[in-house]
Amino acid sequence: MPRKREMFERTDVPEPSPLRNVIGAMVAVAAIAATVVAVVFAWNRANLESHLGDNALEEAAHDLAEYGVASPPAGRSGTGDTVYCTLLLTTNSIDTQNASLEDARILAIDSTKGSAVLVNLPVDLALTVDGNPTTLSELCAKEGYASCVVPLGRAAGLRFSNGVVVSADDILGSAAQLAGMDPDDLLSSAKTFVSRIRTDMEVGELLEFAEHLSQVDMSSLASVDVPLKAESVTDEEGNVSTTDRQVIDEGELGVLIGLFA
Repeated sequence: MPRKREMFERTDVPEPSPLRNVIGAMVAVAAIAATVVAVVFAWNRANLESHLGDNALEEAAHDLAEYGVASPPAGRSGTGDTVYCTLLLTTNSIDTQNASLEDARILAIDSTKGSAVLVNLPVDLALTVDGNPTTLSELCAKEGYASCVVPLGRAAGLRFSNGVVVSADDILGSAAQLAGMDPDDLLSSAKTFVSRIRTDMEVGELLEFAEHLSQVDMSSLASVDVPLKAESVTDEEGNVSTTDRQVIDEGELGVLIGLFA
């Protein structure tokens, strides 16, 4: 007569832990948190990188490079000095293209003589764009800070060989402290500084600018107003007259920054 099979529970089969669901949930939360951190880090880095190599400023600097520089005025001659010029625009915000212009300066570093001068420009400086009279501040407000680069460079007879920097405050002292920094560490070590500016310069160019600044005694940096003169206009018959608008005297500016003597 067949025997009835008895059922026994195996002791070598692990039983599900009552904490299994809790542990699984913790692992999932940790994975989600890690993903969020990675996404935020990548977004922050991309946002910082967008402050360098600003497309609008790069295009403006490229357009300006197509024009010639000022020639020495009568009675003056070129010095042959290497002078690095940087356009510094201060606006109430760097996050909008129609920001209000608060300050404009040209930093000229004469590396041959080891000197530097900071030239102050009036925000209502008279400019002419496509034959139409305007001012520096009007141009910035209507068309964005990048639109100021070409008209201002042409009016000054200069090319901003050391870049253009737009910021909401004075950054010269902070920029000088970047000298000697490893290019790979810039965005992580100087993220506060980078977040305060917009510039056409890439990492290497920004560090080169900082190197030039580090050779200048910022505490004794000469600050002067740009030389101005009455605007000259020529009518259809070739007659030259002046207006009541004040424009940059590019010849005297060249003397001031060390290009002419």
